[in-house]
Amino acid sequence: MYLKHTLYPLALLLCCQQSATAAEINPTITVYTTSNYAISHQNIATNVYFLDQVEHIEDQISSQFNTDPAIAENQARALFNSPQWKAKENQLLNAYQGVISGWQNGIKKVPAVLFEYENFPATVIYGETNIVSAKQRWLTWFQQQSQQR
Repeated sequence: MYLKHTLYPLALLLCCQQSATAAEINPTITVYTTSNYAISHQNIATNVYFLDQVEHIEDQISSQFNTDPAIAENQARALFNSPQWKAKENQLLNAYQGVISGWQNGIKKVPAVLFEYENFPATVIYGETNIVSAKQRWLTWFQQQSQQR
């Protein structure tokens, strides 16, 4: 009888310690997506990259140009020499950073949620648009991997 009552609080304590440990685990979370997918809980992610953003910016820029190539060339030169160009250039640089990051991390399709955590391999969850759900799935995997080490 004494042993039974002693083990229950001990099991409860271990359960709570395991949850607290999971709450302290904060991986770097990078989301790769396009404007076709609504991502929920983006605020949890470290980075969110919309891989179609380059195309949208380029479409926005080119839509301002005339269909006549000679006129369009003059319009492009004027844009490149304007004060507004620096902001557009920065938008393009940021958009390409996401594309390059996705390529470097081997992202094959979107949506993709990449988790990086010290001394563990980078892990990707594909097809998930809810970052809270993706993180919970990753934490379950992480805890299983931690127990096997």
